[in-house]
Amino acid sequence: MAKFHVKRTLFGEDQKSLVFRGNVLDGDVRQGMSLKIPITDKAVIDVQIDDVVELESHETQEKRTGLVARFLEEPEALDIVAALNVADEDVAVE
Repeated sequence: MAKFHVKRTLFGEDQKSLVFRGNVLDGDVRQGMSLKIPITDKAVIDVQIDDVVELESHETQEKRTGLVARFLEEPEALDIVAALNVADEDVAVE
């Protein structure tokens, strides 16, 4: 199991995807894997990773990884996951 630190979550340019911006802490993260976002101590939401991109901050030139989740057919799911506002959190990736 891999681990990813989500620094912040942003809407994608198409407004139908989310980009979890951060760094891989452990293991290998690839397209097709799932982010395990905790919503309580016992419950998690699985979010499929549709793309892995390299991002660079314009202010600091710092490189980060972006995990892209597309919700093209599920706008309600997009709203639910976006409302979690995942930030400064370590999440499992399987």
